[in-house]
Amino acid sequence: MNKQTVRQRTYSFLELGSFAGRKAAVFEGFMIVLILLNVAAVALETVDSLWQAYGPIFQAFDALSIGIFTVEYLARVWASAEREAVPGDRGWERRVRYIFSPLALIDLIAIIPFYFGHLTGLDLRVLRIFRLLRLLKLVRYSPALSSLARVIYAERQALLAAMVIMVGLEVFASTLMYLAEHEAQPEAFGSIPAALWWALATFTTVGYGDAVPITDLGKVIGGVVMMMGFIFYAVPIGIIASGFSDEVHRREFVVPVGVVDDLPALKKLPKDVAKELASRVRSVTLVPGTVLTRRSDVDNGIYFILSGEITAFYHHRAISLSAGDFLGECSLISDHGRQPASVARTRCRVMWLDSTELQILMSIYPALLSELKEYASQRLIGLVECGLLSGEERTEMIADYDHWVAVARSPQM
Repeated sequence: MNKQTVRQRTYSFLELGSFAGRKAAVFEGFMIVLILLNVAAVALETVDSLWQAYGPIFQAFDALSIGIFTVEYLARVWASAEREAVPGDRGWERRVRYIFSPLALIDLIAIIPFYFGHLTGLDLRVLRIFRLLRLLKLVRYSPALSSLARVIYAERQALLAAMVIMVGLEVFASTLMYLAEHEAQPEAFGSIPAALWWALATFTTVGYGDAVPITDLGKVIGGVVMMMGFIFYAVPIGIIASGFSDEVHRREFVVPVGVVDDLPALKKLPKDVAKELASRVRSVTLVPGTVLTRRSDVDNGIYFILSGEITAFYHHRAISLSAGDFLGECSLISDHGRQPASVARTRCRVMWLDSTELQILMSIYPALLSELKEYASQRLIGLVECGLLSGEERTEMIADYDHWVAVARSPQM
């Protein structure tokens, strides 16, 4: 088994999140709670009675938080040398690219005000507004926020078009209202820019009431604008809602490429193939007792175990499989070409590549099957040494694998 260096483990822990295991998931939860507590502390510090009574506690909590955020930031910068490399670059170049990435800049902005305040001697409470920028760190830990940002970027052209039309309608409505009301109310509608405030308030259905039409024509125009406000502001909301729904649906299938790289059976995959695989697989979480495969299953793709333990039943023997092993139509354990029944023994996360996508990936990278066989051969030796399988059974399983490969490749021959 390939052992990871401390830097590689740090990178997986910080960047892969829950995919790196339960401890990484707990760390993510801790950071989310810490960020929210910081935002709450900033708000509570504005209450003079609380600040006078608990000022030292607020300051100590802020210093502790900054310490944690600083260590996290430095650890991410150090481990960023493990990020995907551009051919020919070096570790320090990867770190520089990371430092200027959006998420790294957010992490830096979250801690800079504290050190700036101490260096300049400013009252730290004056920098309170900048401390609220720590809320942006939630983008790293909240899939929903990062998904929303991607949706807005993906739909930027549609949103820009809707905004242009919206502004045009507001200018048109304010022009009509100016023509209808400027003589009756010169103080409120004496110019088109003045009427534009009324149009904005009416389009957004806020209606402050500081400027209202009093002529019959003005009231008709106002009624039409209010109805258009209800209709038109639904356009950008619908664009974002639709895009967000699609993004959330896609996120169910997203697996970081680093997770693919960490699987022993896929260690030799080229970077472009690993990326392709990561874009095609689905992440599935299983609770204890969930049936993953049945003996009657066919063409169900391949399941890579990312974490947890799964029990495969072979001739009434329970064989424990763990992270790195795989099941499915292309299975580590087989019985004369039939896959075993398997059940999640603990809470597990598996990476599923369905049969069609498996065929596509095989055509893109034919060596995949050889690498899976190499891993299976070594893993089955371990099961023989543990007494879970006999040497003859291992030989039969390797033969079953070769037969599956021949059948899988036959449509392409």
